[in-house]
Amino acid sequence: MPRNKRVTRVVYGVYVVVVAAFVVSNIAQVASALFGEPDGAAAAQSAPKVGPACAKILGEQLAAIEEARQRASAEATAEAAKARYETERSATRSPELERVCSGDPRGDAARASLARLERVAESQAVRTATELRPVRLSAQSFISGHPR
Repeated sequence: MPRNKRVTRVVYGVYVVVVAAFVVSNIAQVASALFGEPDGAAAAQSAPKVGPACAKILGEQLAAIEEARQRASAEATAEAAKARYETERSATRSPELERVCSGDPRGDAARASLARLERVAESQAVRTATELRPVRLSAQSFISGHPR
């Protein structure tokens, strides 16, 4: 076999190996993005935890935020949803949260995360009330005996 043919085969061989490695790398990255854990879940699992007292109050507040979001979502207007959310949350806000969690090394980060959740939950309740309610009422109108 002449020298030129051997060099050409080696060059093509290296090219095929590089392309194959690139394709396999892309497939692995896409598969990990599609089937791996979401970024938020991985971060939540690796984040240091708060103490039991702070965790208990945080859990109660998380449940209260979700309950307020759900109830406010059923209102007819954005203003009513916002007012209902605020009313529901003010009744369930814990005055002990700051005192209990401020002594915890991760308490400030946990409270900041709770505050972000509260802002997003209120926003989502308002959006759901204005966008989902008309569709929900339309669907419910087909149910016999359901109030309009």
